[in-house]
Amino acid sequence: MSTLIYLTSSSYSSLTIKEALDMALVFGTFEQEVAIAVTGGGLTLLLEGQTPSEEHGKHLFKLLDGLEFYDINKLYVRADESAHLALWEGITALSDTEWQQLFSQYQHVLRF
Repeated sequence: MSTLIYLTSSSYSSLTIKEALDMALVFGTFEQEVAIAVTGGGLTLLLEGQTPSEEHGKHLFKLLDGLEFYDINKLYVRADESAHLALWEGITALSDTEWQQLFSQYQHVLRF
C-alpha cells in the first residue's frame, strides 16, 4: 500500500497537521510506503525558525527530523509556492507538471 498525505491546512490553526503527521508515523511504523505533499497553509509546517506559543501546542517542525527513522523520506512542495521561503532542508520541490503527476503515483491520497 502506498499513501500520500497531502497537507493544506495551517500547522497551528488546529490539530489537523499533528494528526496527519501522527498518521504518517503509524504508516511508517508498519513499513507502509508513505510520502508527504505540502501546499498552501501547510507550508507553515516547513518554515525554519518557528517559535510557536504555548497555545499552539507542540513544535510540529521538530517532528520532521524524526521522519527518517520511520523511512519517510519523500516530502514534496510545489516549486512556485516555495521559491522564496526558508524551508526545512529535506524537501523536493516539484514543477507544476510533476506536482500533478505525483497524485497518480499513490494508491491512497489523504488530505488534511
